[in-house]
Amino acid sequence: MTRLPATAFAALVLATVAAFFVSQHLKVSNPLINGSPRPDPPAINPIAGRVCRDLAGKLVSFKRTKVSFFLQSRSDHVAVYVVNQAGSIVATVSTGRYMRIGRRATFAWDGRSGNGHGPVVPDGTYYFKIALQSQDRPITLSGNPIQVITTPPHPVVTDVARSGAVAASGPALIAGGQPVTIHFKAAPYKSTRVELYRTDLPGKPRLVFSFGAKGRTGRAVWNGLIHGRPAPAGTYLIGLAVTDRACNQGSFPSVMPPPAGSTPHAGVTVRYLAAESPLTPVASGSDATVLVDASGRPYSWTLRRLGAARILAHGREPRGRRVLRVRLPAGHAAVYAVALRSGTHATEVPIVSSASGAAAYTRILVVLPALTWQGENPVDDTGDGLPATLSAGDQILVHRPFADGLPRGLAAELALIDYLNRRHLYYQLTTDVGLAEGVGPHLRGHTGVVLDGSLAWLPSSLGGLLSAYARGGGTVTSIGTGSMQAEAPLRGSGRAQTAGPPVSLAVDPFGSHHGSVASTRGALITVLSDALHLFGSTIAFPGFTSGQTIDPPAGSSERDVSVAGVAASAPNITGFSDGRGTVVEIGLSQFASSLSHNVDAEELFDRLWKLLSR
Repeated sequence: MTRLPATAFAALVLATVAAFFVSQHLKVSNPLINGSPRPDPPAINPIAGRVCRDLAGKLVSFKRTKVSFFLQSRSDHVAVYVVNQAGSIVATVSTGRYMRIGRRATFAWDGRSGNGHGPVVPDGTYYFKIALQSQDRPITLSGNPIQVITTPPHPVVTDVARSGAVAASGPALIAGGQPVTIHFKAAPYKSTRVELYRTDLPGKPRLVFSFGAKGRTGRAVWNGLIHGRPAPAGTYLIGLAVTDRACNQGSFPSVMPPPAGSTPHAGVTVRYLAAESPLTPVASGSDATVLVDASGRPYSWTLRRLGAARILAHGREPRGRRVLRVRLPAGHAAVYAVALRSGTHATEVPIVSSASGAAAYTRILVVLPALTWQGENPVDDTGDGLPATLSAGDQILVHRPFADGLPRGLAAELALIDYLNRRHLYYQLTTDVGLAEGVGPHLRGHTGVVLDGSLAWLPSSLGGLLSAYARGGGTVTSIGTGSMQAEAPLRGSGRAQTAGPPVSLAVDPFGSHHGSVASTRGALITVLSDALHLFGSTIAFPGFTSGQTIDPPAGSSERDVSVAGVAASAPNITGFSDGRGTVVEIGLSQFASSLSHNVDAEELFDRLWKLLSR
């Protein structure tokens, strides 16, 4: 074997190294073409590309991309291809085009395979490949890939938590001006915006604020402000609006309002002052426990009987104590309100007090619709950013704060209570939840029961109790439209007790069929039959503009039915025998409030009271 001299070996090594670096320079810098050749835009959606701004800030269609360059060394015939990551040609953009040195040319690709008439290529990474035919020099722009993205992005909010707090079930609970940390699936989005929707107002969720975020981090912080001011108390849903590199847009949630269960960890509740009062009756003369959320701030409170202005008790909690105990007056049944104030924020919640002592021995039991109060109470129980209500068909927590203070329908129900108080008609008081749970006064021991207001959702066990009570000889009167048309099963106990989802009823617990509430169009409510002698000398009830049809149970005999309505086919007041008892259902809107000025309504109620008292 012949050995090379040391000097010759060194020269050979230097030549080899030099040749290697020259070849690498040709590969990397592409010296034969110039003009910053790169795809613009670098990502496209050939199927549904939108018009967005490109690298230069110009509005272009993202359905196609283009590459622009000029020949630097010599003129030549040029072919442009698109290759995949394996280097295989998937599309021919141009062949045999003659380019003069120094003159720029532009080539466009619409994402289709073959010679531009084939199907759209699969999503993935591709490159322009330029062939200088006379020089036999292919140049692949491997440093400037093309992304084909036809699937829109699907951003997802994974968690929202009060900053610095341990993650917990339910919504992130803050006072306005406190920050929350938002976590979402990170991705290299071109743009990301956090969107804040208010969901507890009537109608569809409302976009009330948005701000930019960094999609690569998957994290953003909302400072609790809306346009520089603390967010109003309410329920909010955190959404996302993103745009990927191909100008595809995606949002979370994908539709608004979102389907149930599709936003499990995206809720924020802003609360400054709220309270939760018992849904079962509290015996007069004892303490009522009210849970108060004042965000740790001091608050003051007062107690008054609803319908009266006089303050019965008051106090101040300088440390913002969460558990407030209020002593109720002894004696007769009543509905009280505990009003709370903390700074500029105020709220008020009801307390139903049952009679105690000698006052408890009354014949008639009045039932208030506490479950309906909560069924319409817009509170986010689960943290999905949506109020859970029975009216929306949800399952709700039975025991939770009243978001808007006093329940919406309470004023109509108090009209009957005020009338009874003015007439000195004594009664015992409970709620539908109290009856269903066996807390407070029972049905037994009372000759009559008045369902005051719309018991829109009966606790599932209560329907059977009321039906058995009537069949056993009791009298039941229902005053309120939209009542007893659905049931909501109560499950669990304590703070975890739930109600619903509600189940519609074809007939109420007594077999009556309820129609919809409709205008009377000025027609009188006329007595059509009176086998039960409910109406006395009254022949019509003027002044009612709307009512609900209530048909007596199928098979009812005319000799056991009293009916009044705008027509025989549309009864609004229906009385009938049920076993050994009697049921009277009044489907006239504002009937209770009419007792203060409508002599015909007053006469009917007086006759009912005598029937209830027998």
